[in-house]
Amino acid sequence: MSSFSKKHANIPIFVPHMGCPHECVFCNQRTISGTNAFSLSKAEETLKNALKTLGERQAELAFFGGSFTAIDRDLMIALLEMGKREIEKGRICGIRLSTRPDCIDKQILDLLERYGVSAIELGLQSTDGQVLDACGRGHTPEDGQRALRLIKERGCFEAGGQMMLGLPLSTPEKEQKTALDICDWGADTVRIYPTVVLEGTTLGALYKSGRYDPITLEEGVKRTAELIPLFEERGVKILRMGLQAEEGLKNALAGCYHPAFGELVENALWRTLLEELFENHPPIRGKAYTISLPRGHLSKAIGQKGVNKKYLSEKYGCRLRFKESDLLKGRTATVEEGAYSATEIT
Repeated sequence: MSSFSKKHANIPIFVPHMGCPHECVFCNQRTISGTNAFSLSKAEETLKNALKTLGERQAELAFFGGSFTAIDRDLMIALLEMGKREIEKGRICGIRLSTRPDCIDKQILDLLERYGVSAIELGLQSTDGQVLDACGRGHTPEDGQRALRLIKERGCFEAGGQMMLGLPLSTPEKEQKTALDICDWGADTVRIYPTVVLEGTTLGALYKSGRYDPITLEEGVKRTAELIPLFEERGVKILRMGLQAEEGLKNALAGCYHPAFGELVENALWRTLLEELFENHPPIRGKAYTISLPRGHLSKAIGQKGVNKKYLSEKYGCRLRFKESDLLKGRTATVEEGAYSATEIT
């Protein structure tokens, strides 16, 4: 598994819907990647331009979009060779790719290892059989378990899982089970994507006909926040929460999307933690209190536009000030009566 001492970056190259044997109900990969065409020369140009802007950052070449290990074998090898040349020059530190669970076997892993692939992310989406069937995924939970364990056992790859929330027939309980399965099957990393309904998809048609109710932003934030402790307690690194803004969302019809979705989830986590803190140490109404937080967490705890600060102040009837502390680490906080000077607090 790779580890990085410098700031890390991905150089993303989208391989739109190439090699994928199924059209899942939520997927219009041409929409997500924003392109219908793909060529080796375009990929080489993208990589060349990105390398010029890296500076001191270490980077992986990242093949996202389609099922990379199922694309035309000659094209796949050409793309891997493109990455390996830059690894040998020391310009990138590895290759990251995403693929389907049923497109991984020992022979594929031999090939990926030979070309310097550092991380493999599996689009598991769910580990519930009924949800997978309803989405037209074409693979089983057992395929996901087998593939993730094969990757992990190889010992040279960072093993990642990708999951979605709010899919047809899914529930918060099924999503928590998926999160636990991803941990138990050996994942090092995870991406969490609440479902966005895209134009041109089966899910879009179901939504328009009233046969699918998309997950709301509020519900997506809540469900994601409930999963975070499961991953953190088991040491699985969360690479991303929510789709990136550039991922074709101008074609979104409905569903859970916000350009700062991950920040909203962090706000929700901090609100829960601070409520628990006050429940264990009930404040006196009308008094002033200072909440100390780890450095770098101030804005997350206060919330976007001060939403958490306002909520807690009104709920407990007290004046609140927030202060960073070098003595605290992780997602922890302390509260004490009184306030620091205005130069020290927010």
